[in-house]
Amino acid sequence: MKVIYPTNGIWDGSSSLIDTDDVMPSGCTDVQPIQPAYALEFRDGRWVETATQDEIDHWAETHSDPDFKSEPNMVDQLKLMVGNLVAENAKKDQSIKQLQTMTGTLVAQIAELNKGGN
Repeated sequence: MKVIYPTNGIWDGSSSLIDTDDVMPSGCTDVQPIQPAYALEFRDGRWVETATQDEIDHWAETHSDPDFKSEPNMVDQLKLMVGNLVAENAKKDQSIKQLQTMTGTLVAQIAELNKGGN
């Protein structure tokens, strides 16, 4: 699994998960948005902050949320961590399948050698 982000217009903070092998949906990217983020747009393969410093300052002044931080919030951090763990798990699953295939091949070779008498 991997985390993807919509790239149509200003990023709204949303993300989704897709299988690692799935084709990237149109209008999405797996490039992680930069933080802090106020008015991000995805341009030429990267995230760009489009808010002016005055807009950022005004936003900070008008939002009296005591939990506001310029760093990603806990939910976003957990989403990213889950996405990374899912991706890591998918890689391990692939390695297990490869090892199972190799084991099957070796068992078949041993059986063939045993038929020969030694």
